Amino acid sequence: MTTTTTTLKPLIDEPAIVVENEHKALVIADLHLGIETEFRQKGINIGSQTEKLLERAIKCVKAAEPDVIILLGDVKHAVPQISFTDRKEVPFFLAHLAEYAPVYIVKGNHDGYIDKLLPEVAAPLRKPTHEIYVKTTKGFLFDHVGYTHGHSWPLQELFTAQYILIGHNHPRIRLISSSSRYTSMKPVWIRVQCDYEAVKKRYPELKLSKRTVPWVIIMPAFNELCGGVAFNAAKREFLGPVASKLLRLETMEVYLLDGTYIGKVCDLGE
Repeated sequence: MTTTTTTLKPLIDEPAIVVENEHKALVIADLHLGIETEFRQKGINIGSQTEKLLERAIKCVKAAEPDVIILLGDVKHAVPQISFTDRKEVPFFLAHLAEYAPVYIVKGNHDGYIDKLLPEVAAPLRKPTHEIYVKTTKGFLFDHVGYTHGHSWPLQELFTAQYILIGHNHPRIRLISSSSRYTSMKPVWIRVQCDYEAVKKRYPELKLSKRTVPWVIIMPAFNELCGGVAFNAAKREFLGPVASKLLRLETMEVYLLDGTYIGKVCDLGE
């Protein structure tokens, strides 16, 4: 186990986090570029949000001044195919983002064929300033921190880190007025500790103690149109093997994007 110190600093009022150790990484999850196409097919006329998402992402980059940018899965929305929108907007987004720092993409369940949408492949005349690297769905270890989207079993080595960051669940809490007439869904950060016994059962060769078991940060979706899972719902279902099988739910804490600590999920009523 490493003894290095890792700091995590969410950007206030943005679903993005700065992770700093030997390097500084800006992490964003669940962009779902092109989700508007699905809405339009259902009769909901929403124009492209890609440029707005890019502006927000660049604002976060300028605020953080990171050494690297990590996109934690579901960069695009259409599955399983590549849509016409993907071919235009995904390379555009990635090329502009890579002007500021190297970009690491951890494949999510929506990211099939993302390799074909990298700027140097889809738009070879526009070579990005910095490299763009694509990591598998099992995630990767970078600067003593684990990164995986969360929809598949991660690499064993991620559990040697102090923290593992995942997306996929788009965590929210549901707030209901006393009259039960009005409801609100707020995006949130989730901080929760891994279950030692569950992790050891899945990865029996892993050298791990109860004292060094990692904490998991479940990131809110960067794209506000994604919706999400109400973590304080009576009948909630967490998505993916990490969230549904490897966590100590009694330790699960909830934070709003402005940094407000809401409490533990087990204490929150709907």
